[in-house]
Amino acid sequence: MLIPRSLIAESEARFKKAKVESARLNKQLGDGPLDLSPERRKQRYRTLLALSGNPTIAEMSLERIINGNDLDSINYLAKGSAASRPVCRIQLKDLASNLVGYATGFLIGPRVLLTNHHVFGQASEARNSLVDFDYELDIDGNERPAVHFGLRPDQLFYTSAMLDYSVVAVADRSVDGSRELAGWGWHVLSGEPGKGDPGEYLTIIQHPAGQLKQVCVRENKLLKYMSDTVWYMTDTLAGSSGSPAFNRFWQVLALHHSGVPKRDSQGRILTKDGKPWDESMDESLIAWEANEGIRISSIVSDLKSSLGNHPLIQGVLNANAAPAPESVTGVGPALSRRPSSPLDAWVEQTGAHASLVVPLRIPIDLVTNNATTSPDRRAVGGPAPLQLQSGLPVEAVHIDQTTLGSRPGYDPNFLGSGSLSVPLPKIPASLKSKVATLKGKPSQSELKYFNYSVVMNQDRKFAFYSAVNIDGDQQQDVGKREGDSWLRDPRIDAAVQMGDEFYGKQSTLEADRTKNPFDRGHLVRRLDATWGKTVAEAKTHGDDSFHFTNCTPQFWAFNQGKQLWAGLEDFTRDIVLKDKRKMIVINGPIFDGPDASTGGLPEPSGASHPDPSFGGAKIPKYFWKLMVVVRSGKRSVTAFVMSQRDQILGIDRIQEAAIFEALSAAQVKVFQVSVADLTKFTKLDFGTLVQVDTHEATAVGPRLIERYDDIRF
Repeated sequence: MLIPRSLIAESEARFKKAKVESARLNKQLGDGPLDLSPERRKQRYRTLLALSGNPTIAEMSLERIINGNDLDSINYLAKGSAASRPVCRIQLKDLASNLVGYATGFLIGPRVLLTNHHVFGQASEARNSLVDFDYELDIDGNERPAVHFGLRPDQLFYTSAMLDYSVVAVADRSVDGSRELAGWGWHVLSGEPGKGDPGEYLTIIQHPAGQLKQVCVRENKLLKYMSDTVWYMTDTLAGSSGSPAFNRFWQVLALHHSGVPKRDSQGRILTKDGKPWDESMDESLIAWEANEGIRISSIVSDLKSSLGNHPLIQGVLNANAAPAPESVTGVGPALSRRPSSPLDAWVEQTGAHASLVVPLRIPIDLVTNNATTSPDRRAVGGPAPLQLQSGLPVEAVHIDQTTLGSRPGYDPNFLGSGSLSVPLPKIPASLKSKVATLKGKPSQSELKYFNYSVVMNQDRKFAFYSAVNIDGDQQQDVGKREGDSWLRDPRIDAAVQMGDEFYGKQSTLEADRTKNPFDRGHLVRRLDATWGKTVAEAKTHGDDSFHFTNCTPQFWAFNQGKQLWAGLEDFTRDIVLKDKRKMIVINGPIFDGPDASTGGLPEPSGASHPDPSFGGAKIPKYFWKLMVVVRSGKRSVTAFVMSQRDQILGIDRIQEAAIFEALSAAQVKVFQVSVADLTKFTKLDFGTLVQVDTHEATAVGPRLIERYDDIRF
């Protein structure tokens, strides 16, 4: 797997900024003793005690770490062999199933694989790829038969460009149907930071350049922590994307992803033999000055906040206890089921070679599935939902609809009056007949809620738009919500609102998505409306976002994941929270466009295509978003369009069994556009916002956004 040059450049920039002078730090840290504060010493002791369950072992282990003692119990090797089991080689294949490279990954929960974002940047890149377990040498030096498993991005795919990691579901049985994935176990990820200290050595298990499984011990000295990354020294490590970096106790401390290569006087990257490296060579040939890994604590935190309700991710987050000793598999080749015997021994067989194994009873941070596994940690192999609890504070959604008539709704003067006012978009005369009006009030169409308003399209049963006021100074932490409790708005006809007759029982804990892969997708996010003078008031405001009028169908992996569109929403939120400022966000679907007839976006050209139908609803191909703030006393507006055209076009002609594959194959695209273009696409009148548009979007037309740095705000 070739690390993108941009990723290496970013690592080099962080390396320079953090002043990670590898040679100096390496010499300064030496080989012990480590200089730990009393508080840090207590923290490490508590961690070691939790791992070993024995105060004497914990204290002995801590002293060895502090003093730089290389001696370890012989079971260290057995633990390492067991820790290598969930590590696999990834065969990267394109949409035509052509082999395009290799990488490393490892299991972190039942059927969940962790690797880098630059390995799998989108679901389609994982669709035809394979993972190979047991691709290694046995104790006699013979190559063991690898066991191949397919990937299921239709069931889980999530990626973070910022943290350079991706998680994807793995099939529960091997390609040939002979083996169950559960036999390889998985590594429990700890969200506790600081699982190692500068001066300690890490161990990395990897498949460099797609080769047989290898281990790099002792040469990986931990140099320095940064907020989301950790730096470690290396002389011999081949740059194996997606490899786990372990501490001395076989806890995964980091996900290896990139580093700083050695360069000559001309700035060229060097190979290990001192020759210039080029992109025709594999990354394993690079001479690395220092390596960078993504901290597991940062990955766990991101998974909790971004995908904590997904059943497979809950399996990852809740796998927080060491297994019973008898649930640990052997460390050799494919094992037969162990017989019950006084010796509790079993036979390993590879070809004509067989060995009698008497296991050491070692509690390790590795979980394996078996018939007696707790239901809360079983693999998700079928449609049945997992009843898992996140352990995080949650609050039930409650909406008092008896007071709907007194809701203040969206405030156009939220940013200021006069020239700072932002009126709601105007519906043109040609679309007036499609506007849903309030019962008994045919001249009124604005549905007012707490902090936001909606205007509905009665033909499509979705909103023309929603508009929300966001106050970063009054944001409150109200905890996580407990489920999705959506209601129709009684102020308009029920027939013009799309409700559970379409979404069905699409709870956030449901594993079976084959009948309806679309979630209830918020237009106004709960978090954006969750502000007020008190926590109780903010919660009431946020709960009000659970009206079907504020809902449109979104493919579940997109809605629950952190694709660029959801990342853009976080980007928006970060802006208002950082400076405690105010912002207005107006968004909605684009109905039957923009295609060739409206000038379109820089996507595949062709005739205009109507929105496809699924389950009795027409699914929008595009969504739009306007963000308005005040800068230097003036309004400033930025506009975006999300395209899922390539994902859903033709879904009405797809067989049910192929829905996931079709929706996961294409990439969701985000464009920054001008307000003038947005007017053309939506047919809505945004008034004077056209005059305060961002210059670049107006000047260059729709611009594809691939990274947050591409946004001009």
